[in-house]
Amino acid sequence: KIKRILGDNVVLTSGVRGIMKQFLLFLNKAHKYNGNLSLASRSLAPPGYSFHGIGDFDVGQAGFGSANFTVRFTHSEVYKKLCELGYLKLRYPRENRLGVRFEPWHIKTIT
Repeated sequence: KIKRILGDNVVLTSGVRGIMKQFLLFLNKAHKYNGNLSLASRSLAPPGYSFHGIGDFDVGQAGFGSANFTVRFTHSEVYKKLCELGYLKLRYPRENRLGVRFEPWHIKTIT
């Protein structure tokens, strides 16, 4: 439904993923931080703890590149339209109780 309304401007940047995929992503992130798991877990959940495993997903604006994974995404037309339409349910808003950085691109699955 979102794609139908926003057209080609909206892109799925990361969808549902299993524990093995999360494990590989987490290992790569930990490697980037010289094995520091604490630093790695500030921006990527350890395997078995990611909400991507239960249906959450990430969206972005086509042509926005890596800015889709920054606060700059909140200035994109896609983000503004998602807010306007009431489709945005953020898993990690500012000052969230989980201590995860603000992720305006991470969409919470509502059941």
